[in-house]
Amino acid sequence: MTILEGAAIPVKSLTDGTAGVLETFQRHRSGIFKFALQLVGNSDDAMDLTQEAFLRFHRNWPAQDGSRDAAPWLFAVIRNLAYDLLRKRATRKEHDLEQVPVESRAPGPEVLALRNEVTARLWTAIGALPLAQREALLLRDWHGLSYAAIAEVTGANVNIVSSRIHEARMAVRRKMGGVYGPGPKS
Repeated sequence: MTILEGAAIPVKSLTDGTAGVLETFQRHRSGIFKFALQLVGNSDDAMDLTQEAFLRFHRNWPAQDGSRDAAPWLFAVIRNLAYDLLRKRATRKEHDLEQVPVESRAPGPEVLALRNEVTARLWTAIGALPLAQREALLLRDWHGLSYAAIAEVTGANVNIVSSRIHEARMAVRRKMGGVYGPGPKS
């Protein structure tokens, strides 16, 4: 189950005051932080961006269209803040993206080593993607947003989002070099 499944809170339900903002924060903070971290590659910067996004949400939510879900708005704010930070930093990231922890019941050390290697290779491949492809892939495959919601977040049309996700998946598959089966022909 993704962070957003069953967690959509229409903005109009937040008109009763700060409790709605708190509920939105509790439901989306983890996904918003992870997306920020995946874009900027630094947990301190990701925390700052997350804090700023929720401060902006708190200041602006009464002006939002009441029928819309709050999640795409928050992801769009994080995206814009991350782009600003990356432009200021003039580098793509400070270090490799945080590795996703691997859960297992009782694997041996060989299995753990292989999984960690594959995970590291996967995040390296994702980190090497152009930013537009990386954000589209992460919003779809890690955060569960629909193509339409990703289009709303990025400001691109659905066809461009679809193309970016496809190209990102193909590039990751090429870089993984057969870990998940034969890669596409070049």
